[in-house]
Amino acid sequence: MTSNPQSAHPLESALGVGLRRLLQWGIPLSVLALVFEAPGPEDGLFTYNLAHLLILQVAALLLAAELAPLLERPWFPALSRSWLASAASLIAIVTGFAALLTLATSAAARYEPSLQFLQLLSSLDIAWVTAALFYGAWKLWGRLTAWVLGSLIVVACVASIAVYLNVVGFTESGGWLVDASRMMTIVIPADMVAAVVALSVLLTAGLKTDQATEQRSPQ
Repeated sequence: MTSNPQSAHPLESALGVGLRRLLQWGIPLSVLALVFEAPGPEDGLFTYNLAHLLILQVAALLLAAELAPLLERPWFPALSRSWLASAASLIAIVTGFAALLTLATSAAARYEPSLQFLQLLSSLDIAWVTAALFYGAWKLWGRLTAWVLGSLIVVACVASIAVYLNVVGFTESGGWLVDASRMMTIVIPADMVAAVVALSVLLTAGLKTDQATEQRSPQ
């Protein structure tokens, strides 16, 4: 059952959609992960782990796109940065969705605990950046550009994890092998660039939209 879009607050609608999609993605993916559990490091864990991470981010991107039309009307008219606050709310919902989906499916896949933690960190980091870039691009340049940039940043962020795991590998038990120097030269720079790009686009969209709203309000 869905809420009436004319009566429900957009945040309520977004939470409802997020919960529904979490169940629709989480249940079948968790069942599949239980049936096809993660292999060992020598038996394809690298491919399995990256495919899992990519599926999680595709699900988060699809949710972000589904929720994007909710930003067409103001959520918090009393705030001076109403659109930006609304976008931040949706980014939080998408990130929370990704976190819960990651936790459930990683446990079902029976990853070693440290690898579950890496998967959660990676998923959270990619999801918020993707949602922020998607909403900013949607507002500035339209749906097609948002899809292109959102897809590109997902691929780029997953690729940085792939490079790290390919260089460093896993522990003998299939856990996260932490290499601080490799993290600082492979993963962290990619994360910082992605975050700067996403925030720049989001803030630009927010400033333009909220300024335009303020200029119309006195009239």
